[in-house]
This record gives sequence, structure tokens and C-alpha cells, in this order.
Amino acid sequence: MATIEALHSNKDDRGDAIAPAGTAVYCRVSSHEQKAKGDLDRQVATATRHCARAGFGIPVVFTDVGSGLNATRPGLARLCKQVESGRVGTVVVSFKDRLTRFGFEYLRRYFASHGASIIVARQPATRSMQDELVEDLIAIVTSFSGRVHGMRGSHGKQVAGSTVKADPCTRAMDKAVSAAVDAAINAVVREILKHT
Repeated sequence: MATIEALHSNKDDRGDAIAPAGTAVYCRVSSHEQKAKGDLDRQVATATRHCARAGFGIPVVFTDVGSGLNATRPGLARLCKQVESGRVGTVVVSFKDRLTRFGFEYLRRYFASHGASIIVARQPATRSMQDELVEDLIAIVTSFSGRVHGMRGSHGKQVAGSTVKADPCTRAMDKAVSAAVDAAINAVVREILKHT
């Protein structure tokens, strides 16, 4: 939680400089591999250049590495706090799916209720409604697949402060469930692609 001094200073709750009712840039990549390849830096550069061209000045940058379906991203949480407090009046994103995979209009309305607007610097090529639905479905399936794989990878359970390894039978069941989920996901994606 920000201190009273932080609320009246030129810093956000992490100590990053920010101007009152200023501009913020939000950028996100899905994986650390994408970040390592420079994707996050390129997004920041694109959005920051947009701010300069639009005359917004130097923005504060908020970033995350994680799924656009994850509502508990720390960078997004910090940005929301700044919007809620009136410290950010304009939020620039390179593409709207960088802010969120679903619910973009809800976030737009929420930010607007606090006097902030969202500007999308780069619009994707026009897509059909069917293409958008396919992309949304693939994003949902990918997210759930990641959760299943994450559960499979955590074979140890915390019991009274110590880690107890899962028995071979449990690990085998986890693998079987994961394989079944992967097969179902692949079948759904193949069917979707047949109809596009």
C-alpha cells in the first residue's frame, strides 16, 4: 500500500516517477522466453514512441510477464491503483490484447469511470467475427492447458511445512490426465481450423 507521502509525490507505489493525471504505458508478454527475445522491450518502445508522437510526454511504464487471462498481474494491479487515484489519465497499449485477452471493454469503462482513457497504438488488421472467435477460443484453451501442465509439474505437496513427493501412481495419473487434455485440445483446435 502506498504511503501518504507517495500519494503526494511524483512516484508510484514502486517508486517509479509519474506525473499527476499523466500517461502510462502498459506492456505484457506471455512468457519469460518472449521477454528474453526482446518482445517486451519492443512493445515498450512502440508504445513510448506513440506517446511522444501524440505529445503525451514521457509515460510511466507498467509491465508484466504472464497470461492476458490472468487478472492478478502485479503490473496491471499497480496501473489500476494509479488510475483509481487519478494519477494516470491516459493508458497506452500497443495492442488491446496486451492489456487483457477478454473484457477489454469492461476495463475501458472501469478506467473511464476514474477519468482515464485507453489508447491502442496499433490496431490489428481487420478480422472476421469468426477469426476473432477462433483466436479467443485458442487463448482460453491455451490458458487451461497451461494450468493442467502446471498442476502436473508440481508433484510435491506441502504438508506441515515439508514437501511430500507424490507417489508414482499419482504422477502416472497426472501424466495420463495431461495427455488426455492435450489430445482434446488438439482435436478442438483441428476442428476449429477446418471451419475457418
